[in-house]
Amino acid sequence: MNPDTRYITPDAIAKVRRDIRDDLLPVFDEVRQILEENRAVGFPGWGPLGEWTVGELYRSLIESFVRDTQTALGVMRKWEGEDLTHAEGNWRTAEDLIVQRVKKP
Repeated sequence: MNPDTRYITPDAIAKVRRDIRDDLLPVFDEVRQILEENRAVGFPGWGPLGEWTVGELYRSLIESFVRDTQTALGVMRKWEGEDLTHAEGNWRTAEDLIVQRVKKP
């Protein structure tokens, strides 16, 4: 067998699901929380001139980052929950169906 050959298995799909759940989702949740906490700059803020030049851009960027992080979280939750669960089941079924059955005479 070639050591570079790679196989997809239901166990490999389950591992990807666990990695998303245990590694990626917590990181993205934390990033989203940090962004939420930094939406506003406390007093004295950016100052009169800074508010006009930097404040609006800062709020716009934070809103964009929060929205993108929430979108990424939604996608990863769907992968981890429903999509990869479905793929794992389909792959297991496919493996079961390709096993050749020998009928006893």
